[in-house]
Amino acid sequence: MNLRRLLTAYFIFVLLAMTWVSWHACVAPSISSLPAYTGRGLNVLDGYVTVCGEPWGLATMFDAYFGFLAFWLYIAWREKSWLPRLAWLLALLLLGNFAIAAYALICLAQSNECSLTKIFFTPKGHE
Repeated sequence: MNLRRLLTAYFIFVLLAMTWVSWHACVAPSISSLPAYTGRGLNVLDGYVTVCGEPWGLATMFDAYFGFLAFWLYIAWREKSWLPRLAWLLALLLLGNFAIAAYALICLAQSNECSLTKIFFTPKGHE
């Protein structure tokens, strides 16, 4: 399977999954569990469970992670070896937009180019 077909299949899957999760968020009952955490705080794991327990929270998580994975496809294209590709995948899945901003800043800092096209749309090693 060539890259064009693989990317096409991925983005069709994203559209179908987002359509389903958005429909689910519209028809499922929503009962917020946030009052259960009043007074004791909400840690990251409890927050994740709480957010994903809400239909629109689940839809938002699908949307965010599909975006993170789409950005990772760009990183995988740009990076030369698998170690940085895997490290950035882990960073994106754990840190989301923090990792995206860090990657963009690193690209900008490592390049002597003035052209954004050359900075962002040239694979590493081909500058």
